[in-house]
Amino acid sequence: MRNSQKVPQPLDFMRWEDIDSLVGSIRSRSLVARPTTIEQCQQALAFFRQQGMTICARGAGRTYGDLALNDGQGLIDMKLMNRIIEFDEALSTIKVEGGTRLIDIYRKVHYRLLTLPASPTESHSSVAGAICANVNGKDAWRQGSFGDQVVSLTLLLADGKLMTIDRSHELFNAIVGGIGMLGIIIDATLQLKPIKSPFVEINRIPAGDVDALLETMAQVEESHDAAVVWIDAYARGHNTGRSVVHAAKWIEHDDTEEERQEYLNAGFERLEKHRRFGLALHQTFGPVLSLMLQAQRLMMFSFNRLYYRMGRILYRMGRASNTELFLRFSFEASFTVPPAHLVCGPLGYTLQVTFPRSDARAALIELLGICRSSPCPPVTTILRAHKRDDGLLSFSEDGYSLNFEFHPKKRHEVASRKAIDRLIDATAKRGGKVHLAKDQVLTPEQFYRVYPRFNELLDIKRRLDPEGIFTSDLARRVGINTS
Repeated sequence: MRNSQKVPQPLDFMRWEDIDSLVGSIRSRSLVARPTTIEQCQQALAFFRQQGMTICARGAGRTYGDLALNDGQGLIDMKLMNRIIEFDEALSTIKVEGGTRLIDIYRKVHYRLLTLPASPTESHSSVAGAICANVNGKDAWRQGSFGDQVVSLTLLLADGKLMTIDRSHELFNAIVGGIGMLGIIIDATLQLKPIKSPFVEINRIPAGDVDALLETMAQVEESHDAAVVWIDAYARGHNTGRSVVHAAKWIEHDDTEEERQEYLNAGFERLEKHRRFGLALHQTFGPVLSLMLQAQRLMMFSFNRLYYRMGRILYRMGRASNTELFLRFSFEASFTVPPAHLVCGPLGYTLQVTFPRSDARAALIELLGICRSSPCPPVTTILRAHKRDDGLLSFSEDGYSLNFEFHPKKRHEVASRKAIDRLIDATAKRGGKVHLAKDQVLTPEQFYRVYPRFNELLDIKRRLDPEGIFTSDLARRVGINTS
């Protein structure tokens, strides 16, 4: 880390700050600029270049690992560039600044029977961050990843110039999912989707094993609009793949626009209260959770078995379905369950991997088996369905992903890491990917195995950013350079 005292600070919107990853197990210190205009973004860029410092753009800071960290160097925080520039209801498009939060787009358009597809459960993620990481939602197999919703964007290049890029531009698939290596996203125009109402019907379907899970998912993908699957990673033998599928589909709801505004305002208020309460509750009882996870196998084995059995009982009783606001289905769970930094602990990390649909059964059995062999299996395991996109660093495949949250103990660090390496190796052999927005474990060799097209992005970077101004802790960790 550089000595912050040797770097002048002539810009009044800059200061040195400690910045943590969302999981909390990584801490860095950067000279942070918080611009409010394009001109200030350009000024910050020029200042960092003059000081010989690299730059990492940061949106809402909702990436789990070190993708939006730049230790000892420059960080351009886009939170204050969060204005909605234009909402075209006739075309169902919205143009926003890069720091705009996804939840604020919902506030603007949802009551007009429009939604933003591919929104992740992190409702406070920024648009620019969602594009750079090409995040996905519970509707990924139907709506694709976030980049599929982007009509055009404005990029600030390393030389300080602005470039407008639409879907036909040669750089589009390099920027979407490009982890911020080519520039700073100033604004973006997004394609919205018409919906029947802000309500969805939720169906919770238990699946007793991997075959029942895949059969259920095949049916859900035909009949529903969104789905997320809780998987019991501790189940073994003929119970491998035991899970509960949470599926949702948009439904009609008879109301007026004024009525929608009223109950949606109440829904947003409930969501915010729930978020604040959840954070306070988890902060208070976080140490208790960490203590309980010292007996992780017994605790999670018992909880998972109970959760599945309750799901099966409710399903058999015909009480596994209900109607609720999409806001609640999509976002509220992320505030209800303990956040990643508590689940993972001080030594923990998340890992999300994809695998092809054609090999789904064997992949699930192998990946879950590797997890069970670890001295610290994942605390939570979530499955989603995806469709492929054309990004050079595309995470999505025509298949499924498994998202793990690991809480390794100090005494098991080495053995836990070996299990992680086996998971990544099994993923790479199947042509799968590791989601960079949730990664903090990939080595350079592993990165190039799961992202063999990165050299194509690197060729573009050498042309647009020959000095390697734009980088991050993640880029350095996985060995990305322009030399």
